Amino acid sequence: MSVVRRSTALSSSGSSTSSDLSTHSSMGVTNGIAANQHHPSQHANNPPQSQSSNNDSRQDTTTSPPPTVIPKNNTSNNAGLFFSARGRSVLCMSLSLAINLGGYELARATVMALFTSDGLGFGKGEDGGLTTLPMAVGCVSPFSVALLWFYATTLDAGGPSYALRTHTLICAGMMIVSGWMLKAFDQYLQVDDATAAALAGWPFARVKAWSQPLLFLLFVFQNAYVQLLYNQHWAFISSVLTPEEGIRVFAPIAGLGSIGSTLAAGLVSVLVDRLGLIGLLHISGASYIVSAILADVAYGMARIGGFEPGGDASKYGGISSSGDHKRNDSTMMATTHSVGNKGTYTAVNGSKENATSSCKKGNIFQQAYALFQRVPVLGALFVEVLVSQCLSSLVNFIYLYKLKSTITDDAMRAGWSGNFYAWINGISGVFQFFAIPLVLKHCEAHRIWIFMPTVMLCCTLFNFATFRSSGLFGASASFFAIKTMEYSFRGAANEMLYVSLDYESRYLGKKVISLIAGKFGKSAMAVALSLVMVMYGDHSDMLWYLMATATVFTFLWLFSSMSLHSLIEANK
Repeated sequence: MSVVRRSTALSSSGSSTSSDLSTHSSMGVTNGIAANQHHPSQHANNPPQSQSSNNDSRQDTTTSPPPTVIPKNNTSNNAGLFFSARGRSVLCMSLSLAINLGGYELARATVMALFTSDGLGFGKGEDGGLTTLPMAVGCVSPFSVALLWFYATTLDAGGPSYALRTHTLICAGMMIVSGWMLKAFDQYLQVDDATAAALAGWPFARVKAWSQPLLFLLFVFQNAYVQLLYNQHWAFISSVLTPEEGIRVFAPIAGLGSIGSTLAAGLVSVLVDRLGLIGLLHISGASYIVSAILADVAYGMARIGGFEPGGDASKYGGISSSGDHKRNDSTMMATTHSVGNKGTYTAVNGSKENATSSCKKGNIFQQAYALFQRVPVLGALFVEVLVSQCLSSLVNFIYLYKLKSTITDDAMRAGWSGNFYAWINGISGVFQFFAIPLVLKHCEAHRIWIFMPTVMLCCTLFNFATFRSSGLFGASASFFAIKTMEYSFRGAANEMLYVSLDYESRYLGKKVISLIAGKFGKSAMAVALSLVMVMYGDHSDMLWYLMATATVFTFLWLFSSMSLHSLIEANK
């Protein structure tokens, strides 16, 4: 994400990477999700029709051309969106997303520095804690599966607004409580010998026996949760906006998130000097609380305006209270085709019968399997995300391997890492605000899937050829490239693909790909790295083998991206 971000960084990847919340999530995740849905914005100015009128509309499509739903006056649309209730709610949710990502950046720098520290973490030893790190990454995937079940439970209990508020506040509480505990452990390490002897009977006298499991859990927790929160924000945004509006504002919204991440990451070194390393966790927790408040305000605006994604689903053509699937296919096709040929995809929807059959009751994995059978492009995206996240986990490990061996001081390492991510987020923001909108005007969005592994191939080949002579900056090039693309180009490509798909693909498919493919790819590579470090960690040519493996996975990423690109081309 990291996570993501993540998002939908928009990342889907993450996610980064990412997947949307179900508009009527209490039914969508646990009892089956409607295959298709109108955007709420299409109903903001058009009253919902009755079921009989929807049926008449479907019958008329065989004899008359589909009506055009989206006006083509982009200037008036932009002005109308900025001053509308929908625009204000999207802006509020975008600010919530930016603050959430800022809080994650503060937590990430702190947790990584403490995890590899000699005092509270796993830093003692020749490997500096890097043997334990892949094990922690490997636990992210099973934790994400459990998180997916918990996510479905909260959705069933109160809908997307309740789920986002609940999970954000859980993150805030985890950061604040963990910071308080780690502060107490750190203070115990600073006492003199006489005081330590007096406290020998204290239950927490063996500090590392408590701090290491806590840091292990905190690492897994924040890496699994970042993608979930990121995609819940994007679920609201992509549900409120139409596909045409998404083309114009998805990249700037992602850029706003990058600004929040950049500012937070750039402040790490400053805040560490004033508040200490552990104090950043408290600031991160406070950021999550502010993010939860802004998200609640956005949902409140949507509720008052009548376009809340978790509201009356039958009003939006989603799932009615009786469970019937309602959809005006001619309207949806008009929506997707009126956008134009550049910067978007044609809708990739299965037949009505297949869409309905894939929503039969079953667990979330059975629903996902049926969905991937109906929409092959999602299966190809699942493989692409899986391979790319394996590569991302590998180059991340190479970066940390070089960082730990180069900078041994915990605070300095956290500051350097914060500045490193600040540059990543800053450049991603420039791409999102300027480069990506320009590219989408002159190039179809699915070309991005070929562009990303091609750039990555150049970076990995360069690192492989110069790894003996390059320092920390050279060894970080591949990780810098893949994270920058995850935060910018992947996010844009993900959202432009998902917004053209049907309801079930946008909500169930995106969540499964984000939490399962993204996290499993990282975890599978982490397990392999953990075994390699245990068996060959002291090998003198270890870095050479890691670089060679990264090059091989880059080629695999390119092949999987070509397959995804071909499927999107075939469905145009």
